[in-house]
Amino acid sequence: MNQRMRNFIFLAFALVWLCVETQAQRIYGGQIDRQIQGQTPEAYSYRIGCTFFADKAGYDALPNRLRFGIYRKKDNAFIQEFFADKNSDISGSKSAFSCNKSSKTDYLFVRYNQNLILKPTVFSDPDGYYIINDPVGNRNPTNNVASSQIVLYHWFSPQYLWEYFDASEPGKITPQWAPDSYNYFCTNVEANFSLQIQAVPLVSTLNRTNYTLMVQNTAPLMGGLNGTAPYRSVDWKAGYSESQMLPGGNFLVPVTYFISPQGLADLQISARPLKAGVYSIGFIVKHSRNGVPLSEIYREYQIQVDDCPPPPPANIRVSQVNKPAVIASARVCDGKSVQLNAGANQPNITYEWSKDGKVIAGQKDSTLVVKEEGTYSVQLTKKESCFPSTSPPAFITIVPNPKVLIESSVPSGLLCPGGSLKLSTLTSEPFVKYQWRRDTVAIASATDSTYKVTQVGNYTVEVIDQNGCKGESKTFLIKADSSVKVIMQALPVKCSNDTSLVKLEGTPVGGKFSGNGVTANKFSPKSAGAGTHKIAYLLDDPKACVVGTAEQTATVLSSPALELGPDQFISSIGGVQLNQNNVLANDFNFQWTPPIGLSSSTVSSPYADPDQTTTYQLTVSGTNGCISKDTITIGIVHGVYIPDAFTPNGDGVNDLWEPKGLEEFPDVEIQVFDRWGHAIYSFSKNNRKPFDGLYNGTSLPSGNYVYQILTQPEGHTYRGSLLLLR
Repeated sequence: MNQRMRNFIFLAFALVWLCVETQAQRIYGGQIDRQIQGQTPEAYSYRIGCTFFADKAGYDALPNRLRFGIYRKKDNAFIQEFFADKNSDISGSKSAFSCNKSSKTDYLFVRYNQNLILKPTVFSDPDGYYIINDPVGNRNPTNNVASSQIVLYHWFSPQYLWEYFDASEPGKITPQWAPDSYNYFCTNVEANFSLQIQAVPLVSTLNRTNYTLMVQNTAPLMGGLNGTAPYRSVDWKAGYSESQMLPGGNFLVPVTYFISPQGLADLQISARPLKAGVYSIGFIVKHSRNGVPLSEIYREYQIQVDDCPPPPPANIRVSQVNKPAVIASARVCDGKSVQLNAGANQPNITYEWSKDGKVIAGQKDSTLVVKEEGTYSVQLTKKESCFPSTSPPAFITIVPNPKVLIESSVPSGLLCPGGSLKLSTLTSEPFVKYQWRRDTVAIASATDSTYKVTQVGNYTVEVIDQNGCKGESKTFLIKADSSVKVIMQALPVKCSNDTSLVKLEGTPVGGKFSGNGVTANKFSPKSAGAGTHKIAYLLDDPKACVVGTAEQTATVLSSPALELGPDQFISSIGGVQLNQNNVLANDFNFQWTPPIGLSSSTVSSPYADPDQTTTYQLTVSGTNGCISKDTITIGIVHGVYIPDAFTPNGDGVNDLWEPKGLEEFPDVEIQVFDRWGHAIYSFSKNNRKPFDGLYNGTSLPSGNYVYQILTQPEGHTYRGSLLLLR
């Protein structure tokens, strides 16, 4: 064979090899699951399910019949083998997408199923047993694993074979991996994905205390070497190991999980790979009930790490409206607007604005004009980028414009010929600058808080505060003075006992009032007394160009003189004449209320003998319309018994001096005096102890003593002599 022929054969072989390598089967990983088939403890029937994740070529390359072995954990002793046929149904499939949807990986679920009887009498070793498959290949090439063979693993304890729940929900709980075996990540970006576990059959009595799961990172597996265990960890490429399966470390996994009453558990795990590539990883889930280990479920998994396009930078700059280059404050004057800028002319960028955490509908430009207070942000999304970027918040504060008022030294605004007056600003905000205007024209150099006016016109002032916000006053009219007459308002007729005050008014304002009963700008009829009084209003104000006096007469009518005197007390069988010391003319009208117990209710001094204590009111009205009123209470004193002697000798008889019948007088006061006039006993509402013949703890001598009983303040008084005998 000549050299030319040799070269042709070599080239043909290389092309065939390249074609085969290009279309080589890809197996991404898999798992072995186990489900109970029988519904009674005696059945011990389980379906062993082995699932590989592969592309179509990988499905074709996997054997039609696959051998499995069951081994004892403690010594790897072979116990039993079984075979399972490859399922011809390849309708189940999954697709994994890169973050920006530019890449996709499709894979099939290649299943091998077999039913087995696993009796506790055979599988009784407390260390448990594991099931593995004969090695298959080829594993989809990855950047971290050098081995191509794939071995799957499943461990179970003997306790699992008789682990049952209550009779209403029979069956064992076998966690199953939900089908998912490929995912995309971005370099240097922490991402999460869920390893889902499902319990078959579903049992609603599962909870955190009686059923737990624990997930761990573990190395992918391959076939064992001769004379060793039938499986071992894969061979790693340089820089990788079981503790470093990814560039940057392994996945972060929570410590424990539990299956929800719905029979599902989402095992949220995360990683931050530092380098692009495809990586094989392994996970093992251990499940236990009431602290007893039951099974371990292993899964081999692959992730693809891409150098994802970075998100665009997102920042907000505040500027004047339509002037993005002119920076503006985020403190915006009320009624004004500012422009938020997120960077214009960025290709393939979409914008989404938000206010207070809510998307603003229809705002898709790189700028946003705002006039409302709030927290604004913008999210930028770039075509083919994996993630959007969100700006730091921009806080827009609406500042109220300053409120401005004008005060004049002459409130009327009258300007005397050749004179002047001062205008001042009254505002609620600190200022930076003032500008006075006359008839809308700015007055040169009028930039202080006050302005001296020498000309008539319409004056306003504009204030610019420290935030640059503007406020403008209403117009204040300054007009020339004309002849003004001093006027005082007339006063109403009042009665001499009227305690109300009459407001005095005069124009122009600013003058002073004087006269009887006048205090400042108020007139008191009661202080002035009955009669006619001259009240004067004097205005002497050169600023108002007015000097003059106005007078009014204040008429105060005489009110009936009425004084019924203090309240009185009478006996229950007596009477009294009312108002006997206050003689009034017959041209007055009298009205007593109530009329009960009176000889007449329409005379000045009726005779009163009421049956019970009564308060009478007398209303006296004169022909001038003035009225006087007063009241008096007539108290009825029922029988009062006052002992005239007592014997405080301790024999229990008449030891205390205690007047009777004073119960209706709650404010009664009693005093007892010796012959020298010294008070030796007092009784009041604060001291209600009867007299026991002691003074400061010492027995008083026998003899005569004097008492005084005051029924109530300004009431009836009883006086008499008291004999103390021992």
